[in-house]
Amino acid sequence: MSKTLFQYEQNNLFFDGVDLQQTDLIKNYQKPVILYRKILIEERIQWMKSWNGLHRLHFAMKANDNSEILKILLNTGCGLDVVSIGEVEKALSVGFKAADIIFSGVGKTKSEIDKAIDLEIYQINVESISELQRISDISTKKNKSVHIGLRLNPEVDAKTHPHIATALQDSKFGISMKDISSCLEIIRKNSNLIFKSISYHLGSQIMTAEPFQNALAKIKPVFLNLQTEFKSLDRLDLGGGLGIDYKNHDMTNDEIQWQNLKTVYETELTNFPAQCLIEMGRFIVARSGILITEVQYVKKTETKEIVICDVGMNNLMRPSLYQAYHHVLPLKKNNIEKTYMIVGPICESTDFFHKDFITSEIEEGDLIAICDVGAYGRSMASNYNHQPLALEFFI
Repeated sequence: MSKTLFQYEQNNLFFDGVDLQQTDLIKNYQKPVILYRKILIEERIQWMKSWNGLHRLHFAMKANDNSEILKILLNTGCGLDVVSIGEVEKALSVGFKAADIIFSGVGKTKSEIDKAIDLEIYQINVESISELQRISDISTKKNKSVHIGLRLNPEVDAKTHPHIATALQDSKFGISMKDISSCLEIIRKNSNLIFKSISYHLGSQIMTAEPFQNALAKIKPVFLNLQTEFKSLDRLDLGGGLGIDYKNHDMTNDEIQWQNLKTVYETELTNFPAQCLIEMGRFIVARSGILITEVQYVKKTETKEIVICDVGMNNLMRPSLYQAYHHVLPLKKNNIEKTYMIVGPICESTDFFHKDFITSEIEEGDLIAICDVGAYGRSMASNYNHQPLALEFFI
């Protein structure tokens, strides 16, 4: 049975069963708002926890660092995947412990590594030989042990946008398979380096299970071989990257997407001698948020009708950054369809959401919803042009 996230009743837009026209935030609209549904996040956490082989789900905090969303994850026993000490500090401030946190990222500074070691972070995912040597030097100087994972680059094509692919040969992310031996030399020389994990992450917005399966085929024999020497190696960090179809809002398709990946994991990892970790971000939170904006002008040129909104790339960077698609729905629709260019107020030509988008007729003063902004919406936002950040509310 399908579950549609958006539907119209008497021409009013409903978001996950909520009549947006009846919410106080819409009745008294002042400026752009992001509206979240917690239940959509909780549901996806339950989906992933249905895999019996999962040791712990770690949320990729870069997708959304809203404190209330982080508390949902905390209260459901999830950990976090972070990429800066700033994110570590935010995580600790909402109640996570250092033992809940995987520290990833390619550019960890000496200060960040120093603090991570002092905090006794759950695991530092190492992304280069140079980083591993830096961690080794700092741990020696402090005479403190540190749990590390080697983030390997399996060179699997994730078949996603090149800006969000992270496992190809020349990627800045991850350690090349040919460099494993150099990493092992550093680990063998320093007893403070506790080799706990093999990690990999293929990229983001991956729409089939095949790349994950291909990566496992490369990583599993490497893991098992290393485990014969390093008895401390007992975690397999599977990364994240599962995507959503931004053009389709039947939630049953999303569940099937997860079930297909779960089947791969159940097939490939049953009785595997490691604790399995997952680092999901977008798949958990993207559907949970919508961005509400007011149409300021409808500008007519010889070839276009341009809808100019009071929200732009400062609040949703993805369309400008890598031409990402976000569906747009008027909060009140009619039976007339038109094609519009939909743009924001920022003084950049790249500040647009769509160049040719077909929807019901839009007039000045109308409110429209930009869908699926729960991931990489607010977390990538800025006040460029001193435009206001959208306020965040839960409905």
